[in-house]
Amino acid sequence: MAHELPSWLDEKFAAASLQGGEDKEPKVTILNFQVSPAVALGENYQSNIHRLQVEYSIGDSAKQSIFLLSKSPVTHGFVASIQDKFDPFTREQTVYNELLPKLQEKVNYQFGPRSFYSPVEKVLVLEDLKKEGYTMCERVKQLDFAHCQQVMKTIAKFHASSVAVQHEHPKFVERISEEYMYRDDSPIGGFVKMMAGPIMLMVCDILKNRKGCEKYADLIVSRMGNIWSSAVERFKPKAKGLNVLTHGDLWMNNILFKYNDSGEIINVKFIDYPVIRYTTPATDLAYFIWSSANEEVRENRLEELCKTYLETLNSTLEQIGCGERLDEEELKEDLRSLKDWLLFLICQFVPVVLSDPADAIDASDLTEEDIKNPQAMFIKTLQGKTFQAALPTIMRQYEAWLA
Repeated sequence: MAHELPSWLDEKFAAASLQGGEDKEPKVTILNFQVSPAVALGENYQSNIHRLQVEYSIGDSAKQSIFLLSKSPVTHGFVASIQDKFDPFTREQTVYNELLPKLQEKVNYQFGPRSFYSPVEKVLVLEDLKKEGYTMCERVKQLDFAHCQQVMKTIAKFHASSVAVQHEHPKFVERISEEYMYRDDSPIGGFVKMMAGPIMLMVCDILKNRKGCEKYADLIVSRMGNIWSSAVERFKPKAKGLNVLTHGDLWMNNILFKYNDSGEIINVKFIDYPVIRYTTPATDLAYFIWSSANEEVRENRLEELCKTYLETLNSTLEQIGCGERLDEEELKEDLRSLKDWLLFLICQFVPVVLSDPADAIDASDLTEEDIKNPQAMFIKTLQGKTFQAALPTIMRQYEAWLA
């Protein structure tokens, strides 16, 4: 689908955002206003994102310029109907406006872009971090160890600071972390549950036709019956042990990096927060590692990544005065408890991560009929050359990880 400019996205919208409200003072005068699509097809799956380049003045002050992003729901099709039922944009607004400032207060770290006032309901207005030197890595190449290590340090601080926030604001944490995907009564959960089997069987067919990979097809079939019930249980808060607020969608398209002149990573920020959960931190780690870490990291550096995470998490918990700790045994146990769900991630999401832009699924065009036929919807991504080449290695690494 071609990019469409929303009718409300105009100079009046920009002025209200910069003023902090339509009736706020001092008044902002827009001198120049340009809008363009912020992401290409296949790089965002559930929203419309536009880049705003604004030149403005406040009262009699000199001209200023700023770059913003607007993030709005898709307005038609299956995704729009699902979003109407669980309203991810209101939750994400709460995360940007309330949660992230609370986390930053604990550890003096800004985990995401600044948020601005939005005059339109369910529309986010955010600082454009690209103009601050932050970049998104090329998803098909995935991330090397240096990038993965910095992500582990940053998400560990995020998790640790959320423990302190939960101590002080338990009702707030409960409100923003309600599970809406892995629940038997969830509309989006019903969609996920329905498509899991057909997609995993398609991956089995690929593996059966690869010499030496037949055993991986058998492995998937042997665990398919547990996928949904396992996910429902594993994404709940743990009855015993460490629970944190997780990002919930921690993959490389939701992670931005900033570098110094020598090419060293100096800062990491996270974007897209509609699926915040209160559960084991292992869900974020497993999701990130198997979707975004490259082959060499998965092969040789997983223990180092977990060690980096644990050291940063526990030292941050100590620094901010929280008594909770996470040891290696508990983390490994929690990671292994996700083994069935990870097979679904490998079969359904990794093909999307590794897909060519030309084969990307345009979520805004999906209809109810498309959803009833997940095989047709995912055939291009599953047949992608990069995923097909990577699949045997991923399955071998998964099998070794289970051992």
